[in-house]
Amino acid sequence: MSVLSKEDAHLVAHARELLTRAARGSVTYTAFLTPREQLLLTRELGFARESCHLVGGYANAERRRMAFLPDYLAELAPDAREAVLAEELAPALVPLRIQGSGYRELTHRDYLGAVLSLGIDRDAIGDILLLDAHSAVLLTDEVMATFLAENLTRAAQDAVRVTRTELPDDFDGGRRFAQVTDTVASPRADAVVAALLSLSRERAQALFAEGRVEVDYEPFFHYDRELAAGATVSVRGYGKFILRSVSERTKKGRCRLVADRYV
Repeated sequence: MSVLSKEDAHLVAHARELLTRAARGSVTYTAFLTPREQLLLTRELGFARESCHLVGGYANAERRRMAFLPDYLAELAPDAREAVLAEELAPALVPLRIQGSGYRELTHRDYLGAVLSLGIDRDAIGDILLLDAHSAVLLTDEVMATFLAENLTRAAQDAVRVTRTELPDDFDGGRRFAQVTDTVASPRADAVVAALLSLSRERAQALFAEGRVEVDYEPFFHYDRELAAGATVSVRGYGKFILRSVSERTKKGRCRLVADRYV
């Protein structure tokens, strides 16, 4: 059994407290969690799986809150539960549109930097999603939505305006991927990372030793272990990938790799 870090132990303890409060009859929820934190709480609170629900404002959200449901809500049929939960969590998942003037193109980093410069903690906001070169959608809660509408007036060197918006039911976040294909000697992590980044096997192994590789949002040092389809591979300074498939060995003894790179 792995020993939790001080920060992880604090997060788990807080989640357990929220779960206890939910058992008394009201929906509770965490701040916005990173994917790694979501995996941590899902694992540590597995005993209460029916009472835990991850929500981020749209289907493919990356940063999500964990909501804890009272028994009466957890026992409802799925459709009824979703309807009640959507109403209960509306104040916790408010979408805002940030619109630039058109003076310059704005990036995810520009929007995030502008928000954090107001003294806001990163876990107070969810995903920031680019709509086009001059606008984005941001997820937050009711209190922070009011604060940002009044105080977020600039991003980078551009003037911006913040308004409340609604997301369509089919909203997918607008994330785009570029497909990466290659053949590898095996599904070993170092071979996969070398192929994804077009690096030598030795340089890929060095990235593991440097602590720059995460698999499924956890630090990953075991470059000799095999990776399976569905794994999310992040390499700090290089990018993030979803491993879609690794085929059986071909007649030449190699495996065909297919992955999507976040762009």
